[in-house]
Amino acid sequence: MELSFSDVFLKVLGFSRDEAVRTGWRNISADHVMLAILRHGDNDACRTLEALGADLAAFKCSIDEAVFVDEALPWEERDSVHFCESALSLLQHASLEALRCRAANVGPLHFLLAVSRMSGSYSHDWLDDRGLLLRDLVEAPGLAWERYGLTPAKDAACTSGDPSVMLSDSETSAPDQAGHIPDPVLLAEAIERRLREGYTTDNPLAS
Repeated sequence: MELSFSDVFLKVLGFSRDEAVRTGWRNISADHVMLAILRHGDNDACRTLEALGADLAAFKCSIDEAVFVDEALPWEERDSVHFCESALSLLQHASLEALRCRAANVGPLHFLLAVSRMSGSYSHDWLDDRGLLLRDLVEAPGLAWERYGLTPAKDAACTSGDPSVMLSDSETSAPDQAGHIPDPVLLAEAIERRLREGYTTDNPLAS
């Protein structure tokens, strides 16, 4: 299964570099990608969070406060700012989320799903503190449970006695299509190339 970034997500990734510069960072972190998603606004991740009652303005302010550096980064140094390893790792996991969803393109929602799974970012902590769990995020856009590999809530309740528990047979293991996700070095090169070329409807992701 060949995956590509959606044009919306490519635009978001372009914004993420701006967010890194704005907050004084020389590397693009996962939180800068999330800031870019919130800045873009018109995407499936933001619509999902709004459907779940999340305060997007408060989310943005929380990340801003956590990552902002007092010493500004000169705008002319923007092209020297690149994705850090943790951000690339989450972009890889966003590809996995797209595979789990049987999606043709990797989009902002898949990145949000990856952030909700993996700790290590202020964005994850904010979602976790407010009880915005993976199950909620998957259910909001109406993704098919059998495609995603999550145990339906009623079955999870029978297994654990807790109707709110979330189970997944792919929580710690990748799906069969995992071999199609990009190598992190190729992923970084593909992103940089696509951002240089601009946003088109033809944006194959190197794998």
